[in-house]
Amino acid sequence: MPTFEKNFKFNSSPFEQYVAENEPDILDYAVVPPYFEVAKKRALTPSTHLLFGARGGGKSATRLATERELWKLHAEKETVPLAVPYVDFSRVLDDGSVNNVSSDRLLKELAFRVIETLLLWISDQDDAEDIVELLEPDELNLMVLLVQAFYLRVPEANRRVSQTQAMTILRQNWQNRTGNWIQKKWSAITDIISVVSSGLSEKHANTESIKSEVAAMFDEKGAIVSGTALLAKLVEVARVFGFSGVSVFVDKVDEHPLTQNSPESTARLIFPLLAHVQLMEVEGLGWQFFLWDRVKELFATGELSVRLDKLAHSEVSWTEDFLREMVDARVRFFSSGSLSNFSELGADEKVNHEKLGEVVALAVKSPRETIRLLDTVVREFDSQYALEQELRFLAAEDLESGMDKYVSDVIWSVYDKEVLSQILRLNKSTFINKEVQAAFKISAPSATNRIVKWQDAGAITQSGKREAEGGVGGKPSNEYSIADPRIVRLMERKLYDEQVLTEAPIETDE
Repeated sequence: MPTFEKNFKFNSSPFEQYVAENEPDILDYAVVPPYFEVAKKRALTPSTHLLFGARGGGKSATRLATERELWKLHAEKETVPLAVPYVDFSRVLDDGSVNNVSSDRLLKELAFRVIETLLLWISDQDDAEDIVELLEPDELNLMVLLVQAFYLRVPEANRRVSQTQAMTILRQNWQNRTGNWIQKKWSAITDIISVVSSGLSEKHANTESIKSEVAAMFDEKGAIVSGTALLAKLVEVARVFGFSGVSVFVDKVDEHPLTQNSPESTARLIFPLLAHVQLMEVEGLGWQFFLWDRVKELFATGELSVRLDKLAHSEVSWTEDFLREMVDARVRFFSSGSLSNFSELGADEKVNHEKLGEVVALAVKSPRETIRLLDTVVREFDSQYALEQELRFLAAEDLESGMDKYVSDVIWSVYDKEVLSQILRLNKSTFINKEVQAAFKISAPSATNRIVKWQDAGAITQSGKREAEGGVGGKPSNEYSIADPRIVRLMERKLYDEQVLTEAPIETDE
């Protein structure tokens, strides 16, 4: 049988990619989320906004869409802020600890990103090597100052790696690019940047005035004297080149090896910025944060609390109808319009429509996970019918098989193995403390500790109260439910090797 793509006459699989940065055409078939207009308005102003959402909830797609909108308006000769992606924290965390991150380190990295974006923009102009030299003397001095203080201090090898990453992002956003950009001749572009930045330094940075200004920006320990003053200079240099200010897009905070498994580490990484409200209120500079929803509570209370009452924020939420439209839009785009919706992939469109609802629910109403699940369906479909000759439609059992495979493949990377194994051993989708005590032969306090650990992992949630047994009064017990439908399916359909239950440590009270 032909592959799934050929079977349905797709140009390529609609579900093969589910990471926004890996989809160069995503904005041609993306369904605009309800919070996009809020993000765009804040970015255009520019002002600060925090968007919280679950992993795979479309935060990065929203960021890319907002950045692209700004560059589109810029290409149309509108005056907009300079869009600066801040999505890589490797240099900020190069000492291996989130506990040592300071606002100073984060701001120095931001200054580097702003100058890098400006240099990349300059490289896209026909007269790239001359454009800076045509500035007024005070404008030229400002550019030289920032290049010398924050850009050239980073080793050239690191700059080249960073430039390639930034170019990959900007390539999706710039509508009118030069031949080098269109042909992805990154080496030619980095050579232009090197000529511009090094040329500035060689010609101007040795003047006494520049030396004095660079020195004045740092204290005796090398820290920035004033963060707000630095941000004001970044706004000023962006305006020199015709931008209205700077919009900083902070994303992927939870995707570094030091933060990916910990909401606390994620929150701690950017806490030094959010804790200083003044840094969020510099005229002409707006921060657009795209953050894991599990850090919001940490920012609301405790040692990492910030002034959320003074920072505009909202949360990502997706309805089933919205996710259905997202899937249908992909089907239309990748079939060049020959198919109008997902249901047409099935012999019985009604069944397919109902099953897609089950897919969305199982994928925790996440755009990324919905696409990942459907990609699993595609791979299972190709595997199942590889030796058959006739064309086929998607049947209900194909979707069921894909859902089972998706759950068994994905769930162990979402939760700690010990947590998941314990919940499977309990084998209840709703339970109270006493049932945990009985299953593991532990005391009430130990059961409470275990339940708290499961809650912290996001696997369960308190769902209500259960009346005392026997109907004779007494204090009701907290009732808990599994929060992730993937765990429920894993449990109910026994989609795991029972050996994992015996391998996990069994803790009992002595």
